[in-house]
Amino acid sequence: MIEPTIFLLENDDDTRPIFKELLIKKGYKVILSVDENDALQRANDGLSKSDLILVNLLGKSAEETLIFGRTLRQNGKSNAPLIIVAAKYGEELEGTIAQVGENEYIVYLGTGEEFLDLLSSLTRNSPG
Repeated sequence: MIEPTIFLLENDDDTRPIFKELLIKKGYKVILSVDENDALQRANDGLSKSDLILVNLLGKSAEETLIFGRTLRQNGKSNAPLIIVAAKYGEELEGTIAQVGENEYIVYLGTGEEFLDLLSSLTRNSPG
């Protein structure tokens, strides 16, 4: 079975290894980017090899992160699904997923199962 590849932009040094390890355990290959500049530099090569783009930017609103994700996807000439992980939200949003555009989603993490199910459905990967 071919492992789907996720382009992960995670700017938090504490969260980055956790996200990467989780994705690898679930059967994904990960192209890791540590900040916006790094992601833009890697966009041309890395995004063309990616089945999905996952962006989590600590300190940015979901809307700001979505705008950057769209810029990243456009610069990398990619049509891969884009998932934004919201950093700040109320309890009423916890565990929900909002589709905000064609192939674009904002995830408000709860238990994480919703998130993993979305990854699986968008990459056609059976959860590991």
